[in-house]
Amino acid sequence: MKRISQLITLAAVLTAALTLPAAARGRHDRGPGGGRGRALMHCLMGLDLTDAQKADIKAAREAAKPTLEADREAIRAAREKLHADVEAGADKSVIGQDFLNVRAAGKKARADREALKDQVLGKLTGDQKTQ
Repeated sequence: MKRISQLITLAAVLTAALTLPAAARGRHDRGPGGGRGRALMHCLMGLDLTDAQKADIKAAREAAKPTLEADREAIRAAREKLHADVEAGADKSVIGQDFLNVRAAGKKARADREALKDQVLGKLTGDQKTQ
């Protein structure tokens, strides 16, 4: 009986050791854009785009790249400040403002992604949009 309980405990510890690091990374470990931009590009791959459309879409993505990277950096910096202030035991008003800063950075990033998406969709024909 002692051997069985040891095996169960070992299995539980190994399971936790293997799954917790992945869970801790969560959704923020998907690379640039969190996978959002990849979904749009995946949809575009199924369309019969002209060379001009491909060039226009590539130009729009390249033009938006610095803005999107700056958005990601702003979110990362705001999150780091929030976590640092929480760890340091900062005043609740400081932590609250940090939280609001994280939210504002996220909203700006979403707006910038939506603007890029609208630019890309503007390059498509009506039939391509319905597909």
